Amino acid sequence: MAATIVSTPATGSSDWTGWITQQGLTDRGFMQVSLTNFATTAASSIAAGSIMELAGSIYSCTETAISLAAGTASADVAVYYVAIPSAGGTTCTFTMDSVAPTWVDAKQGFYASAASTSRYLGGTYIGITAATYYTKFIYTPDMVFGYLLPSGKTRPLLKKVIEIGDWNMDGTALTVITHGFPNHTKIRRIDVLIRHDNDTSLYDLESMVDNENTTVMSGGVRIIGVSVLHLVRTINQLFDNTSFDSTSYNRGWVTIEYEA
Repeated sequence: MAATIVSTPATGSSDWTGWITQQGLTDRGFMQVSLTNFATTAASSIAAGSIMELAGSIYSCTETAISLAAGTASADVAVYYVAIPSAGGTTCTFTMDSVAPTWVDAKQGFYASAASTSRYLGGTYIGITAATYYTKFIYTPDMVFGYLLPSGKTRPLLKKVIEIGDWNMDGTALTVITHGFPNHTKIRRIDVLIRHDNDTSLYDLESMVDNENTTVMSGGVRIIGVSVLHLVRTINQLFDNTSFDSTSYNRGWVTIEYEA
């Protein structure tokens, strides 16, 4: 099987068919689409001036930005931006859908199915808080095969830093921190830095090397609950002494990594 050349049109009217065929093949898979609010977590619209080819027809957003309907989108899900031609094919609307697309060679694009005219333009992650959008993208020829969103997996990791506040570690083995996450099951890592009373040094809560060069567990995160987490220090280890007993003093910071 070999590629077939399409004739180059000449002056005669009989060559218009060849010219139109050439243009149709050149336009296949064409997409020049941009989003509003691309660099923020706010909802995006298809920006004015966007142009796309859908199953052989060219659509242009010439006037104002066109909003993306919610579709199957909700909190805590990966979704795609989908262009849907009308029944008559004269107009096109846009929605967000959590169903993954299919690459169609004949159409040179991602579609709902091989027979569908609904084209997938890009996608985003909706965070654990509804209407918060992360990692927005539009498909381009250089990255179409690397950006299929596996729903529920490989979400972007975000970070939140919380001050510990008062904690007399010498007098109290445990302190409770309110983490403020709507879904604590999205937490993936917690690091805790502790301040010395003289504020000249920072220490990792979980493990330290003592004077004998032996690694000991000086403390850690005991419980990650629905709304709080518990920090503890180990009895008779580094933090169980008067160098860590000051109050009216932020004892340190909790850094939490979590899925969007």
